[in-house]
Amino acid sequence: MSQRRVDPAATVAAAYDVWSATYDHDDNPMIAMADRALAAVLPRAAGWSVLELGCGTGRNAAALLAAGAARYVGVDVSAGMLAHARARVADARATWLEADLVAELPGVGACDLVLFSLVLEHVAELPPVIARAAAALAPGGVVRIHEIHPLLRAGGTQAHYRADGRDVPVASFPHTLEDLQAAIAAAGLVATAITDGIATEADLARSGKLAKHLGRPVLIEIEARRPG
Repeated sequence: MSQRRVDPAATVAAAYDVWSATYDHDDNPMIAMADRALAAVLPRAAGWSVLELGCGTGRNAAALLAAGAARYVGVDVSAGMLAHARARVADARATWLEADLVAELPGVGACDLVLFSLVLEHVAELPPVIARAAAALAPGGVVRIHEIHPLLRAGGTQAHYRADGRDVPVASFPHTLEDLQAAIAAAGLVATAITDGIATEADLARSGKLAKHLGRPVLIEIEARRPG
């Protein structure tokens, strides 16, 4: 008997549909660090056209639009997460699309920023996804990647949520920095900044759970530019 193939994207979507009910209320140290990383980008966001692949509940959309982004398109595979995003951000500049990360997105147009935030761990093969992001960029546009640090991921940290009193892991694939760099280069992008997001005492105000990570890299932050 042939084995039925399980689609990882479908598994991730189902997990996030469940997680969406509590996602914005959990004390999540990774979200706290990703918020810090995004804050460094916001001063440049005025007038930008933004595409976020794996937009979740619209947390980043709210910040980018408040900073003056001219247009925002959020793409996510989870209908549950998108329902929360639409409720969070009632702004004519925002568009929400239910699709996977490599889907064609007619009418989106060229973007100044393509953002990945805590999503690439759910991608088994990076090159097609990074290539999709690169194809959406205007010349000179940038891709921003904010992900669990490879060292932390190698130690067993991954996305998970609580349900029925237990931790439920979401399908996750570890990627090294070299994996990320290779996918960026293969997509014709030039990496311009690679930063270790190290947890500090100041970050405890964002998440008390960062206490056990103080002084350690929690996030990897990468910016890559499309030449032109």
